[in-house]
Amino acid sequence: MLLGLALGGVAYAILNPGGLEGRIPPIPLGAFESLRFYVAMAAAGLGAIIFIAALLPKGPGGPSGGGGKTRRKGGAPVTIDFNDPAPMTAHDSGSTHAHHAAEVVAEAPAVAEVASEPEVHAGAPPGAPGAFAEARRALHEHTRAERWSEAADNVRRLSSLAGDEHERRLAAQDAGDFARAQGLTDQAADAYDEALTYARQIGEPAGLADALTNIGDVAYEEQRLDTAVDAYEEALALRRAFAEAQPADVAAKRALSLALERLADAREDRGHRMRALDLYRESLDISGSLAAADPVAYGEDLAVTRRRLAELEAKVAV
Repeated sequence: MLLGLALGGVAYAILNPGGLEGRIPPIPLGAFESLRFYVAMAAAGLGAIIFIAALLPKGPGGPSGGGGKTRRKGGAPVTIDFNDPAPMTAHDSGSTHAHHAAEVVAEAPAVAEVASEPEVHAGAPPGAPGAFAEARRALHEHTRAERWSEAADNVRRLSSLAGDEHERRLAAQDAGDFARAQGLTDQAADAYDEALTYARQIGEPAGLADALTNIGDVAYEEQRLDTAVDAYEEALALRRAFAEAQPADVAAKRALSLALERLADAREDRGHRMRALDLYRESLDISGSLAAADPVAYGEDLAVTRRRLAELEAKVAV
């Protein structure tokens, strides 16, 4: 906005040398002296465009729409995290809320090995104990190394190696993460729907919350806000119940904070700003308590939540 005003001032100075009772010094244009009027009009026009653009509300994917967090819009590549989460912690595949990380990354992050997976020897045959865990580990390794063709082969193998509904849910979740990372949102949505079906069948709260979150994320990216809100609402209820049952579980508290902000962002986009404010204020309380206990780990979370809340309060006050 200030740049637009400055350009407007330059345009005035070019057209009015010696104006304001001589307080505006002449601006020499050299070889463009004969084009003084057109140069002034160009500066004025550019300034007007910049000024108007600054006044327009920013879209969710715009520079200020996420308050430092990338909103889940468009076909940008997503961060892949293939870990089997601890109970009720956020899976956050492609989440822009995870660690309040603003930008999605093209490079797959380092992934910790899942302690619950059994040790197996390399080359275990399909159907052997631990073959599914080995295939997932191979998928993690190929993803970290950006060997996408090999990773795709492992994604296809997982469903055939899965021995129970828990493993089938993980296979579907991984398939959805991989498809989403490749920009194949329709395939990702189908895979996440399959993961949700298995999670409901086995009554696994953590897996159910993850599947609902993934479905909500894809719907949010595609601007199917009603679907996103419904999925986020159900996931939030699960996160809240677990956090209340385990008040000392830090991971559960942070997962609840992330779930609150996902729903808040979706509700804001639907125009429910007051409800979004309430959700962000609740998240702020959680982020504040986490940051007070561990400012190094959660200080950035708190800062971004405060910034987002301030943005929402400013919008409501207008």
